[in-house]
Amino acid sequence: MPVLFAVGSLIRIHAAELNLPLLPAEAKIIQGIAATEGVEVVIGSKPGFSARGAADTLVSLGVPKADIASVTVQSKEREAVAFTVTHDKVGHVLAITGNGPWLRNSTLRSFKALPELRIIRMDHNGFVGKDPRIPEFVGSGFDALTDSKLADIKIGLSFSDKGMEQCAKIKSLRSFGVGHSQATEAGIAFFAGHPGLTSFSIGEMASKRVTERALGAIAKIPNLTQVGFKECYVTYAGGLALLAPLKGKLTEIDLSMSLASADDLAKLQVDHPQAKVITLPPAEIVKRHKFIAANLAKQAPPELAAPLKAALESSK
Repeated sequence: MPVLFAVGSLIRIHAAELNLPLLPAEAKIIQGIAATEGVEVVIGSKPGFSARGAADTLVSLGVPKADIASVTVQSKEREAVAFTVTHDKVGHVLAITGNGPWLRNSTLRSFKALPELRIIRMDHNGFVGKDPRIPEFVGSGFDALTDSKLADIKIGLSFSDKGMEQCAKIKSLRSFGVGHSQATEAGIAFFAGHPGLTSFSIGEMASKRVTERALGAIAKIPNLTQVGFKECYVTYAGGLALLAPLKGKLTEIDLSMSLASADDLAKLQVDHPQAKVITLPPAEIVKRHKFIAANLAKQAPPELAAPLKAALESSK
């Protein structure tokens, strides 16, 4: 019997000894998430931010709200590095959401034994630079989940086109989001023709891996109702017009943290009159993320960059 001791409202414990309200076989898999990285963890009942949204998504997928509960595991040393397991009253894992390098390819493959898993959302999953662990976090482990019940995936950092290729094969997938990752425009092409996908979002920190031309690849996903294209500059002729195949279908176009002219946005709205187009003013982009704002200001055409440069200057 492991010895536990309280720290505030949390309990400090070794990962392999986590006492989780799950079926034994599924609890062992969740224990393995933390144990893989050798992290000393604390456990508590307060769900992370992304877990609260996951609960709403589960309800929309038909899971009774009364059946949904959760448990959160976080690094002892870094409070922000944490994940929440959302589960039903039987003890099946329904969602795994959080922040930090928790999901190696081998870990993702172990999720094949979680029969009711519907959601995976993990920000900053992996490492950057020349860290030797990067290849273990590219997302290729989604290859084991092709026939799973996964409906919602959001992931980033070390995730690459290898992961894009495998996620695109998941038949049950309805919503996919990738950001601050290694994914490129080529990776989007794997999703072309996916019949079940209704929401697709990408945001790559104003990188050169994804440009406005990527909207042409996104438009080849036939049944989309929601598109997110963030952290990029975009014009009508070079990008927004490429969404034409989705006319009459889109209900939301999220361009937050992206730059576009008022005239081009007006043309977009004419093409998709039923869609809510979400944008942010330059000052808000700077407030939310100066690094992204600075990159955008360098890459965007002068007429789009000027207001952002002014906002950057006034923020000093």
